[in-house]
Amino acid sequence: MQVPDWQVAWTEYGPTVWRTVYRLLGHHADALDCYQETFFAAWQFAQRNHVEDWAAFLTKIATRRAIDRLRQRIRSQQRFAPLHEAPEPATSADCPVQHARDAELMALVREGLAELPEKQAEVFWLSCIEGLSHQQISAHMQVPPGEVRVLLHRARVGLATMLESTLLDERENDRDR
Repeated sequence: MQVPDWQVAWTEYGPTVWRTVYRLLGHHADALDCYQETFFAAWQFAQRNHVEDWAAFLTKIATRRAIDRLRQRIRSQQRFAPLHEAPEPATSADCPVQHARDAELMALVREGLAELPEKQAEVFWLSCIEGLSHQQISAHMQVPPGEVRVLLHRARVGLATMLESTLLDERENDRDR
């Protein structure tokens, strides 16, 4: 059984793992915890099993851990980040209104992902946010490409239904005011 040099694995795959967990969670402390959990889980797995593709394996673990943490956050109603933790715009050309809309939409998507079945949420994230192809997702999750397409379709329909319902509720609330 070939166990990797963890310093090399961390250096080579760490940025990908960090990008995955941070983009999904959007919260620095949660992302740090998830990042550490990912490498610890990979280390435990590597003690007993052979891993062919470390990048795919670590991305899969990171995605699952981040979705689990996201579900915990949604359940415990800790959705609000303090204002001082909000990221500054990358350039002066960034529109604060658009940034707020994007952040609000991402929060709704995260909330929706927490409600989806695990495989649907994982496929949606890997395809739509991480930009992986159906073939890459199929290899990562060890499921047929057809199942990836079905899971992605179901995830999109579920998220669209949830978003439409949320937006309609908001419009009704605005009219009632």
